[in-house]
Amino acid sequence: MNNNKTIGMIIPTTDNSFFSSLAHDSEEYLNDKGYRLLICDAHNDVSREKEYLKNLSSLTSGIIDVSGLSELEDSLLNDDYPLVFVDRRPDSNKYVPWVGNDDEAAMYEATSYLLEQGCANILLLPGYIAEYHESPRVKGYKKALEDKSVPYDENYVLNRKGLRSSQEETRDIIMNALSEGKRIDAIITSSDRSAFSVMKAIGELGYYAPEDIRLISFDNTPYSTLSSPSITAIDRNAKDIAYKACEVLLKLLNKEETEKETVIPVSLVKRDSTR
Repeated sequence: MNNNKTIGMIIPTTDNSFFSSLAHDSEEYLNDKGYRLLICDAHNDVSREKEYLKNLSSLTSGIIDVSGLSELEDSLLNDDYPLVFVDRRPDSNKYVPWVGNDDEAAMYEATSYLLEQGCANILLLPGYIAEYHESPRVKGYKKALEDKSVPYDENYVLNRKGLRSSQEETRDIIMNALSEGKRIDAIITSSDRSAFSVMKAIGELGYYAPEDIRLISFDNTPYSTLSSPSITAIDRNAKDIAYKACEVLLKLLNKEETEKETVIPVSLVKRDSTR
């Protein structure tokens, strides 16, 4: 490999449309600039991610990392090695630019929208992160409840364990919650794929969206318009994130100044699952 023309990218899993879109769009951008992209699937495993960071640093001239780490250990990379974090932002002593969404603000908007529609028992599935730390999405959810004087109940924030596929774990979470008699009038999921599992689970138990339970997902993939009902979703603008991350990394390679933080706007696309 020619290190000067090869970029590494680590994503948590290819089994997720948002992460796959980031990889696809990054490859498209870099290919147009004359670079090759080497994509690694960490399988939501922090030890595998650390190994990829070490190995890619000897094979590539820079890395884009959608990380599951809570902290980037100093020993993993040289201080001057070009690295850009995308979506997730581990603590680090080195200068690492970040590109992503304001997940706290996005979740605040989604939760507030449901509260304005009269929902008071909103179940949140914030998504799986390999090394657990409180998600910005949970912070946004809490803030929206607080501003509407709705008590926060930690039992309404349910995290996956990351041992099986998102659809399997999501289905079990919803089936258990409703079977136990938990009162739920809305659900916010971490992805469209999880949202499909939610609709399947509630349907098996005789509930319907939006009549009984309103539903919002993150990602807004094309599939969210094909389901019945169509799914209200947070559009994260994956292509904009990918392109900006690649642009920032190339600036690092060229020793140019870069923004330490770039926030890509989101939008709430309202569809039938919340009407």
